[in-house]
Amino acid sequence: PLFLLGAGGELRKNPAQDEDLQEAWTILEEAVAMTDDDLLVEYLEDSKLEPDRVLSGLRSAVVAGKVLPLVFTSAEQDAGVTELMDTAVGVFPNPVEMREHALKAACESSSGKCGLLPGVEAGFAARVLHTTIDSFGSVSVLRIISNSRDDGPDGDFHSLPHEAINLRTGEKFKMPSSSTSFALCGKDHLQLADGAHVIPGDLIALPKIPVGVVTNDIITIPEAAKEEESEISIEASIDVLTPLSRPVEDLPLMASATLSLTQAGGGKKSKKGRSAGGGSDDKLSSALAALAREDLALKVEQDPNSGQPLLRCMSGDHLQLVATRLKDRYGLEVELGTPPVQYRETLAKSVHNIEGRHKKQSGGSGQFGVCYISMEPLEEGAGVEFESKIKGGSISKPFIASVEKGVREQLESGGPLAGYPVTDVRIILTDGKMHTVDSKDIAFQSAGKLAVKAALEQGGTSLLQPMETVTFSVDDSMQGEVNTIVSRQDGYVTSSNPDASGFGLEVEAIIPSANVAGMSDALRAASAGEGYFTRAFAHYQVVPDNEIKSILENGPQSKQLMP
Repeated sequence: PLFLLGAGGELRKNPAQDEDLQEAWTILEEAVAMTDDDLLVEYLEDSKLEPDRVLSGLRSAVVAGKVLPLVFTSAEQDAGVTELMDTAVGVFPNPVEMREHALKAACESSSGKCGLLPGVEAGFAARVLHTTIDSFGSVSVLRIISNSRDDGPDGDFHSLPHEAINLRTGEKFKMPSSSTSFALCGKDHLQLADGAHVIPGDLIALPKIPVGVVTNDIITIPEAAKEEESEISIEASIDVLTPLSRPVEDLPLMASATLSLTQAGGGKKSKKGRSAGGGSDDKLSSALAALAREDLALKVEQDPNSGQPLLRCMSGDHLQLVATRLKDRYGLEVELGTPPVQYRETLAKSVHNIEGRHKKQSGGSGQFGVCYISMEPLEEGAGVEFESKIKGGSISKPFIASVEKGVREQLESGGPLAGYPVTDVRIILTDGKMHTVDSKDIAFQSAGKLAVKAALEQGGTSLLQPMETVTFSVDDSMQGEVNTIVSRQDGYVTSSNPDASGFGLEVEAIIPSANVAGMSDALRAASAGEGYFTRAFAHYQVVPDNEIKSILENGPQSKQLMP
């Protein structure tokens, strides 16, 4: 090792005269000298630094975030572990020493506003590092950032506060007592005594924290929360090396899947929503909410079309892990599915003077309404436009609104090709007929629907697929791999530029939405897990002829025809 740890916890240079050690020491000297002007002048004048100056400069550089020590270890061979621990004791700052910086970083990265003064007398603040939920309840692991202490340099730190507030949500809650909590120390769980002192740096496990408190939240005393931006006492976060400033909110969620319960024998869930193992939709919802509370990289939504739970996470392996946890913890067998693609249809050619007639007579007052429409395709992204050219009062204004309502409902219900909603069309109401007694709102709604249905049948429709802008962030040597992935997914690259750091590459591509869902594993394999991508809707595009058949087989109309 480069240095050894003395009996008092101080570092000293290893006196061994080894050539590799001397070379490594020289590299360390240069790195430390570059972090401080005084050290740099001393190094340039004498071509070296005294060992104690190197070690004190190293510690200061680590505290300032200018140097990151790297210690090689091997658990199998029990090599480097002692050196790693010596480095932690001798080089890394202790939590009390660093709590001012940690408090700044923690509160600055939170969406809440913290008013604690970052100093020796700062009040209680902690970050939720981990949340575990099982059948017995929840346990939240807190890393203590700061705490108040009694007067004097050797005053005792206070115990846990009776009340706390979540900076992200503003929710106040009662803290569990110390006697129901325990400290984590290696493999040991040390039960805390009532009123036990809590020191910055401690890892404390608390039971029964409110559901609204999730991993990575900052909790502090209520009087430290500020509502106005001008009242924030925390300065801007400085560039310090701290595990408290993880950018977990920006994790790329590259994989997605729908989720459905299955029976023990492998079939789909029963009509009542219960599996053979006793699971239910309600139980599944509760289990997913618990897993999402633990895992910040798991988002649970609801697919608007199928109504099934929609999971978004980091990779295909991550999705499988969620399925395994549902089975092991909650006894729920689930099946992962591909999220349905939001295909659309549009009019292939313009049609004119299409009649929609609704006439119904059943003894008393009847129903009568007739409308004539023209329909024409619009450019991509235009949506649905409705225009009335009624003149002379052939249809009164209230019934024109009824026709429009029926037209829009019919377009949304699906086109004749595959049953997907119709978009990018203009409907022009040109004429109509009404009856002074029998014409009603419902009659003209029905007439509008019949006219649209006939117009779509006559003009035909084309199938549109959603395209997404996918931005890859990879190493600058991976341009070829990304191009291959994009081409395999029927996409095309639109731009390629260096990223903000100058060491990576940002590649932007347009890829069909249907092909993005399974792309995360391919990218992770090609980039050894380091590459990622973000996605956003770009536009709709006509589906190639050779792909239409497979899409029609799985469209809404095909499902309606199934026995």
